[in-house]
Amino acid sequence: MSMTLSLQGVRGGVGVTTMTAALGHALHAQGERVLLVECNPDHLLGLHLGLPAAETRGWARAWLEGGDWREAAFGATPGLALLPYGLASDADVAAVEDRLRQSPRFWSERLPVLAAQFDWILFDLPQRLDAHVAAVNQHAACALPLRMATVDPGCHVLLQRHVDDARRVLCNRYDPAMDVQRDLMQLWIDGGPPLVPQPLHEDAAVSAALARKLPLGVDADGSQAAADIVSLAVWCLAERARQGRAR
Repeated sequence: MSMTLSLQGVRGGVGVTTMTAALGHALHAQGERVLLVECNPDHLLGLHLGLPAAETRGWARAWLEGGDWREAAFGATPGLALLPYGLASDADVAAVEDRLRQSPRFWSERLPVLAAQFDWILFDLPQRLDAHVAAVNQHAACALPLRMATVDPGCHVLLQRHVDDARRVLCNRYDPAMDVQRDLMQLWIDGGPPLVPQPLHEDAAVSAALARKLPLGVDADGSQAAADIVSLAVWCLAERARQGRAR
């Protein structure tokens, strides 16, 4: 059973791209075949998997230029692949957004091909760009759509403004030594948004991993965040099994 998961930030800068790469690596380490699909036009996901910063290819760029989107895929290691967005100008991004409004089933039409090759398809979603998000979460009926938030007052306010959003929230950069974070986390647990049961802790290994162009979890012995990501991957596998039994 192939599983789709999407990750979108409550606001920008909460670590969605970094943790998408880390989760993909953690699932792959569990023996799963994983494809990371970048729907964020910042085009940074590949940096976590060793892709050169100067690489311009991607599915969105190929779509605009009339090429084959499949030729934009990169194999990081056997069983772990990346489909980057591609280097795009603001005008290019606006054109892709418009095309996705006109062809909202872009990903749902391609998922059967991808699902035959991968156990997990992880989508790195932009914080805005509604058609980019809807093509995955609504029209492709993503099985495990998640939001990501840092445990801070800004994200708290934004979560309160969108209480009708039923997606689980994955907490990132959690530092229980900080009173405000500890209090907010307890508030969310007691009556806030539905939470993923595994928060990701603040850890210097996260930025160090990107500096080495590696996903978090590679050569990160003793890292709390790396251990959290492994636990998150195990939770994802259990959630897939639970959804499979419910069918």
